[in-house]
Amino acid sequence: MAAAMAALRLVNAPRPALAFAGTRRSDLGKGEIAMEHAPWFKTGHAVAAHWNMGALDANAALLGLIKMSLRITRARCVLQLANDRAGHVFLPLEGWLVVSKLDPDGARMIVDFVLPGHAFDPASASAAVAAADVAALGNGRTAAIPRAAWQRYLAAHPPARVLFSRQRAAGYARLAERMLRLGKSRAETKMAYAICELGLRANPLGLVAGRGFRLPLTQHALGEYLGLSSVHVNRTIRAMARAGLLAYRGQLEILIHDLAGLAALAQVDLPELQAAIIPASA
Repeated sequence: MAAAMAALRLVNAPRPALAFAGTRRSDLGKGEIAMEHAPWFKTGHAVAAHWNMGALDANAALLGLIKMSLRITRARCVLQLANDRAGHVFLPLEGWLVVSKLDPDGARMIVDFVLPGHAFDPASASAAVAAADVAALGNGRTAAIPRAAWQRYLAAHPPARVLFSRQRAAGYARLAERMLRLGKSRAETKMAYAICELGLRANPLGLVAGRGFRLPLTQHALGEYLGLSSVHVNRTIRAMARAGLLAYRGQLEILIHDLAGLAALAQVDLPELQAAIIPASA
């Protein structure tokens, strides 16, 4: 799997006119499930949880945007290249997206993960080009909504504009918290923070001692998120397990034993962190 994540590197990647660079058309086929029966519109799904605005016109307009732009995304499918035209806003319905940057030597740093129900606009301040690469972490479905259509939708529906603003504010808060720890914290604190942040985002029930959850990440990907080598990631997680904070197995299936100890190591107050990085729904 580490080799698969390494394949995400985009050095000398082709740049066709199609926005979905480096991907076969068959990898981006229209979703087969009829929209009215799609599971992501059911109560409890992340999309419904984040985007049910209680306004029929706004909800119907969003469903129309998703219907016209739904794509099947295969693992490692590249959706956007940095410095290419930013033509789409991405709303994953199933599966995570990876937002990343490459340095001149080809080393990757993962900037953020986009989880189902969260809309992500990759445009930089110029709005003409993308600030980062965007790719699918695994197989899934993503709505690649044309930016012009998305902007018209937000302009016409204030509740949607408020929700999107909250999601972007939550992204800024996450980046600020992680950058604080990347700058001066030891590896254990970085790792504890990442587990708290990603666990809160991935688990609708929040972090609970004795309850497990799964992060769909390799140790290599987690290292790219924290600026650590895969070896350092493995060593750090094992040390945390020996200290009784958590247990783990496989592809980052995590069971927290000592939630207070994990939060202390991460240097966070969990309720405050959750309020800052999990956008409130309508």
